[in-house]
Amino acid sequence: MAEDWAGDTEDPGTLLARADAARDGRRWAEAAEAYGAYLRLRPDDRGILVQRGHCLKESGRAAAALELYRRAEAMQPDDADIHIQIGHALKLTGQREAAAEAYGQALQIHPTDPDALREWRDALSQLPPRAATGPVLDLSDLVSWFFHRRAPSGIQRVQAEIAAAAGDVTLCAMHPDQGVWRALPMGLFRRLHQLSRSGADAEEPAWKASLAVLDAWRREGAVLHPGPGAVIITLGSAWWLPRYATALRAAREAGARHVPVLHDCGPLVLPGIAGPALRAEFARWFSTLPVLADGVIAVSQATAVEYRRLMGRHLPDWPAPQVLVVPPDGRGEESVEETAEAPLPAAPASGAFRLGGLSRRRAPAGGRGGAAHPDLPDGPFVLLVSSLEPRKNHLLALTAWRILLDRRGAAGTPRLVFAGRRAPGDAPVMEALAADPVLAERVTLLHDLDDATLARLYRGCLFTLYPSRHEGWGLPVSESLLHGKVPVVSEIPALLESGRNGAVFFEPNNAEDLAAVVLGFIANPARLAAAAARIPRHGGLRPWAEVADDLLAAARRLAFQEREPPPLLPLCEPLSLGHGGSSGPHPALARAAFIQAGEGWHPPEAWGVWTRPGIAELRLPVHWDGPARVALALRPPPGARGILRVSLGRRGAAAVERESRAEEAGEISLEIEAGEPVLHLTLEADPGTPLPPDEQGVALEVGVGVVSVAVLRGGSPADRLAYLEKRILVPAQPA
Repeated sequence: MAEDWAGDTEDPGTLLARADAARDGRRWAEAAEAYGAYLRLRPDDRGILVQRGHCLKESGRAAAALELYRRAEAMQPDDADIHIQIGHALKLTGQREAAAEAYGQALQIHPTDPDALREWRDALSQLPPRAATGPVLDLSDLVSWFFHRRAPSGIQRVQAEIAAAAGDVTLCAMHPDQGVWRALPMGLFRRLHQLSRSGADAEEPAWKASLAVLDAWRREGAVLHPGPGAVIITLGSAWWLPRYATALRAAREAGARHVPVLHDCGPLVLPGIAGPALRAEFARWFSTLPVLADGVIAVSQATAVEYRRLMGRHLPDWPAPQVLVVPPDGRGEESVEETAEAPLPAAPASGAFRLGGLSRRRAPAGGRGGAAHPDLPDGPFVLLVSSLEPRKNHLLALTAWRILLDRRGAAGTPRLVFAGRRAPGDAPVMEALAADPVLAERVTLLHDLDDATLARLYRGCLFTLYPSRHEGWGLPVSESLLHGKVPVVSEIPALLESGRNGAVFFEPNNAEDLAAVVLGFIANPARLAAAAARIPRHGGLRPWAEVADDLLAAARRLAFQEREPPPLLPLCEPLSLGHGGSSGPHPALARAAFIQAGEGWHPPEAWGVWTRPGIAELRLPVHWDGPARVALALRPPPGARGILRVSLGRRGAAAVERESRAEEAGEISLEIEAGEPVLHLTLEADPGTPLPPDEQGVALEVGVGVVSVAVLRGGSPADRLAYLEKRILVPAQPA
């Protein structure tokens, strides 16, 4: 039947009846033609556009159906069902990734739609492995955060906003128990980002359903293979992931580049505040930067200065990767003016529980524009937005408020609101409030706030405080300026940068000085108004899209620049492959990371490092091309079985090999003839040996343990003697 059939001359009602009858009779091609004739008379009938699309799809013309669905989407983009239909058509045309995006868009509009959720999960599970080129934004840290908390903290918020604004990039993340990246579908990320901003209730069904999808994807999603041209940009603090360094090493060997974002150096600058385990973990990551990073992006000049100083102090012989500064001075699309009309409500006495007079409240989940929080402050208040970790210095704010109460009394002192999650180390804050009921009566704690509630707090406060002892940037200072509220902050380097557009500064850790600044504002409102008037529109902040563009440009510039060569290995010195319990950065950790090659390694331990079952490689550059000897100190795992093969090779010389029973592995030396000055040492242990679970319940399967390795000149008794002296007299572990 021809497309231009006689139906063109009939009235629309008759055409529609014939089309419906053909559709009901499953005569899809006939129905599509009849609907087409009707649409020539009524081209803007959105419902019939969709009906004709269905019929075309059922008749095998999915591409033509997709075109009609797109027209219907343009007419009403907030219709969840049309995005589902677009997903169906894309799936039929083989565009599985685009189909997953369409189903994800439907879920953004209708979070509880079971059809969209089912199709979305199915589409995500079928995405194939993919090679990565161009910018790759690693969100491992953010994804892991979502499994513990819904509302983002500072670093997590920066990651999410940059990823959402970055445009055409690849997103990825890594499961803590795995060592591969998986391509994070943009639709899945956008849904999580939207839900994390619109509520704080981790038990909300829509959030839990999305987490279930995220969990399945994180274990089974399409594996990402970064290769030549790919620039892996680690947006968060992914250095805690056990197999992250190994994955980075393999990616760089495949031709990819790596540029991490450095948010701060707090664990090294304030060792008394960071716990020993966290400080040591950060230090080990910091030690590997000269090996695994092609450049570093710092969030402030202050952080860049700290980075250079720490590199020069702890790793003086290693060429530090160049650092560029890209401040996270971004703002969302919503302007302050668009939401400024929403007032803060009066706070009833009910809904809060009390500890020594302290009001402690948890914000309920709620979307943008939802019901007002019932427990927000009912009078003048000053706002401090931060998790209650010791570094943020809430105790200083409490001391300043006690000074104000002594001078002005409760009636003349505004309420102090702490808006932020509980954190390890916050016991002193709670104890101080419990010990001072009068002070506690003027302090409110609000936890787990969604974006809408937090914005209303900013809009309703007199001004904000940020007495932090150390920062990389200070996102709450930026947010305060964005809302036109004067931040009163510590005069420390990073906050001088984030607060440059209107903050008022006080002497760090000086409660009297902080109290004096606060008193000047509450006793003289005109002074506060004048300070607020100096804040530029939008706080002088840029759209997040500009921040993302600058960050991507900086990463590209850093990734492909020429690097200075690393130092050569010292002669006759046993190089430890363990961290030795080091609490700070150490050159030995950099050397160990430098000589390991491939993915055959577990994370280092104090004594050395376990290989994985199969093959593990060491790459040993030396400064001569004559005969060479390599001395290994090995450690067999308990219950080891099978055969251990150790081979030494270099270009231009025949490889040499040593074989032994795995349980007998100990001291091994191999000597090779002259050749090019890069030695390749291979250890092959198969099958592996399972170890008992550690304190965290992690059970590894290992090949053999490598304690240390040394390179000597072949045939040199003097080198052997020097090696033995250092092996016996000088500890191989980092201090």
